[in-house]
Amino acid sequence: KQWYQRRVRGLAWATGQISGHLKVDERRVVVAREAHPHATSPASLSSSSLTRHGSNDGFFSSDPDILFCDLEMPPNSTKVFTFSGTVPTHLPPSYRGSYIKYSYLVLVGLQRVNRPVSLISLPIRIINLPGISHTNGPSSTAKDHPFAKKEPTINFEDIFMDKVQSLCCKKTRSFEVKTNAGLVCVVRLSRSAYRLGDPIEVDLEFGDVSCVQVTLKLQAMETISPDHETIPETDSRFTTHDVKTINCIHTASTSASLHIPLNVVNSFSTNLVLVRWQVHFEFLISQLQPSPGELVDLGNTLVSGEIGSDCEWRPLQSVPVSTLTWEMPVRVVPTIPQYIATIAWQRTQAKDTV
Repeated sequence: KQWYQRRVRGLAWATGQISGHLKVDERRVVVAREAHPHATSPASLSSSSLTRHGSNDGFFSSDPDILFCDLEMPPNSTKVFTFSGTVPTHLPPSYRGSYIKYSYLVLVGLQRVNRPVSLISLPIRIINLPGISHTNGPSSTAKDHPFAKKEPTINFEDIFMDKVQSLCCKKTRSFEVKTNAGLVCVVRLSRSAYRLGDPIEVDLEFGDVSCVQVTLKLQAMETISPDHETIPETDSRFTTHDVKTINCIHTASTSASLHIPLNVVNSFSTNLVLVRWQVHFEFLISQLQPSPGELVDLGNTLVSGEIGSDCEWRPLQSVPVSTLTWEMPVRVVPTIPQYIATIAWQRTQAKDTV
């Protein structure tokens, strides 16, 4: 018995909690915590959590969930405890930008008998769709009454995915790119919104103006709210995720595919930042009249247009061009969370044990 008491480990308590943290570039963004709409008074696990993560950057904190109290564990033994927390739907998704960072952590606090408190933080990714609210489930009073009518439980994940599917339905959109000289190109999209991981199929039909080359860039744009800028009219930051270049001289129509990565964030906005997506076009327009090339005499009689004549079609060595830029906004929404989790697990194969 004395040997067992010396070997056993006494654990006083353990709790779990979900917290959200905000970090900004103070040279560009000014934040007043009282004015932040998502700011809540954090119910921290212990005083050490405020020291480690900062007391001014927390904008969300769930209620602590007690995992156990007064637990004894012999060496080489394992105990498994689970807890769940709810993140409100109006909070922003996980985002790491140039000026602002929204991050979420699962905080697990543990204290052994006569020992200081240990705190473990596990980063998690939150996926959120703006404009969708959590539907209230059955009330807790109905569960206490044994003869009360059972209300059907509402699966928030099904509501979430139904909303995403309705936004990503096929709906053709067309845009005409024109200059003073005429029609340059007609751009067509097959959807009104795209999920993370989806390809953006772009169809191009060229017009009367001769286009030599077109470059497509899939970009995410981060814009700071004017009310929170330290420097007025701060330039937006662009992050390019995919680039396609097409040589389209004498081409009537073509298509391009831009891939949206899974490790990026969907379109969203808060009182601090606006994150949106766009496809940036760069058209190289020829300043010459449409001509297939120049005819070069090889010493024989040159008969233009006759098959078999002694002539050679030679391309131009240089073409004077002008650049036309245009941005097409696209909406990016979340995808199935299990799909993202599966890809992340295959890439990392990491496992944290608390």
